[in-house]
Amino acid sequence: MSRHATARSPGQATRVTIRAVVLLSSVLTIVFLVSFVFSEEGISELRGARMRVDGLRAEIVELERQNARLEAEIESLEESNFAVERIAREDLGMSKPDEIVYVLPGEE
Repeated sequence: MSRHATARSPGQATRVTIRAVVLLSSVLTIVFLVSFVFSEEGISELRGARMRVDGLRAEIVELERQNARLEAEIESLEESNFAVERIAREDLGMSKPDEIVYVLPGEE
């Protein structure tokens, strides 16, 4: 063999090394992904994660409904004295100075 046929330039050797590293890392990545997706643990973990996401989405929807209800209640309280008086009477047991409050047995 001649020296010309076996000798490689430094740039060629670097390209070959880079290609080998890229090829090896690609193969390892594919093997890892295939083993994760098709293993029982990978599939069950994926299903569990999807179930948690679905549960969190349902919780978000419920919390958004509660927010809308509370915002409507706040708006009502800001616009009307009636709602404030109702809360003061029913929840806090308050009354106006000239009112007489009758408390029936079993209501306390």
